[in-house]
Amino acid sequence: MEKISLQKRDLTGKKAKRLLNEGLLPAVLYNSKKESQNVKLTISEAAKLLNEATLTTIIDIELDGKAKKAIIKDVDTNPRTDEVRHISFFEIDEKQPMVFEIPFELVGVSPAVKNNLGVLVNILPTLEVRCKVADLVDSIKVDISKLEFPGQTIAVEDVEIPEGISFINEDIKTSPIVTITQLQKEEEIEEVVEETEDGEEVVEGEEGEETEEGSTEETPEEKEE
Repeated sequence: MEKISLQKRDLTGKKAKRLLNEGLLPAVLYNSKKESQNVKLTISEAAKLLNEATLTTIIDIELDGKAKKAIIKDVDTNPRTDEVRHISFFEIDEKQPMVFEIPFELVGVSPAVKNNLGVLVNILPTLEVRCKVADLVDSIKVDISKLEFPGQTIAVEDVEIPEGISFINEDIKTSPIVTITQLQKEEEIEEVVEETEDGEEVVEGEEGEETEEGSTEETPEEKEE
């Protein structure tokens, strides 16, 4: 479990960018009551947190001398530099079921990929579920060693969902998590060789100049004309 310290911030909107020059990062803390608090933390602490935390990591937050638990809900980065500009935290209630996004963890080796029969495509990287914090898991394992041939798929209903976790939408059960697609074969371009009446070989589709009898090349006299 990660621990960070947050402080309230007064600068909001475009003015919040000034914090970056001071080594601080603007953030916000939401809760299930739709309340929010503008906060800030040091850039170094934010970098360490983002390097170690996942979507399901419970974070111990200290704010105004009070202890809270939260998860990272959103991270805003500069599209050009990948520099973090803002973090959104969501305060959790340990007693109530909440909505979480749990990542799938692919384990094993697919024989289809190992034998160059196909390509593994990850269609559904995370699963949105409802559960209490006590039932929350870091990831849901997906064994891809069963994928032996192109066309094989593993759906949500094919993996073991831990007890205490329920689906937000029951229709998600039939959604594919990973599948094996067939390798695209490179088209081989074959040169068609034909023989002329004189026995000379000519490659079809290849333009060339003939200098023998019957040549189509212009003579110096024709060029002068």
